Amino acid sequence: MALVKRFLAAQQRRLVNWDQRRRHHPALPALDPRDRDLVAALQREGSALSSIGALGLPGTEAMLAAADRLAASTLGRTPGKGGFNIQPSAAELDANPEIIAWGLDERLLAIAANYIGLPVDYRGVVLRRDIAGGTSTETRLWHRDDEDVRILKIIVYLNDVGPDGGPYEFVAKHDGPAPWRLPPRLGRIEDPEMARWAARERWRSCTGTRGTAVFSDTCSVLHRGLIGTAADRLTLFFCYNSKQPVHPEWCEPLFDRTTFLSRREALSPAQQAAIAP
Repeated sequence: MALVKRFLAAQQRRLVNWDQRRRHHPALPALDPRDRDLVAALQREGSALSSIGALGLPGTEAMLAAADRLAASTLGRTPGKGGFNIQPSAAELDANPEIIAWGLDERLLAIAANYIGLPVDYRGVVLRRDIAGGTSTETRLWHRDDEDVRILKIIVYLNDVGPDGGPYEFVAKHDGPAPWRLPPRLGRIEDPEMARWAARERWRSCTGTRGTAVFSDTCSVLHRGLIGTAADRLTLFFCYNSKQPVHPEWCEPLFDRTTFLSRREALSPAQQAAIAP
């Protein structure tokens, strides 16, 4: 009976979201032809692999330079929750608007909008240093996020990430269990239990050189950050969700929008809309 209730609740949630996306479809921004395959892969798999070089967005060099400086400043700091992850403060990110601005590029907004299917809110960006070694805990365990029906995160590797570098791993939409089949309050999933939900050969590891960009809907796919053993993993997480997420309390802005706007030249209507309240 509990499984039936979860199924019915999930179907209702998906139906409402489908109807919202159907009505909003005519207002979606035009998608650059270069990005069609990427959005199609997101629709089909829940994740897609690209690179900032392939994207070729303006401001990339300035973004990387700022990110490198900020990443270097995290070396030796005390890890936060979980004991393996170090993140600069919001104030430090605000002092590096080049990083924030990169995620506000109109092509990225169009990719997010065409995948999510609704007006997009750009939350901002998080820089992470995931320390090599340690135990399986928190985001190192398999899980699925729950902010909204669909979200988008763009994970940019700031250093080379091989199999022993702590790559992002996921199970494609069609290879994993439907969300309603998972027990409520399941939380984090250890490998043996995960193998019950998706065979190990279905686990996909996103290795890549510096500049690799993983586009992923972390609400639609089971995923984790594998424990690195060779070196710390340095990443940027650019985050997008709809303007009316299921859990708005988990979608608060990651940067001071007022301060950012005061430092930037005039933004386009699409960019303004993406960071408007």
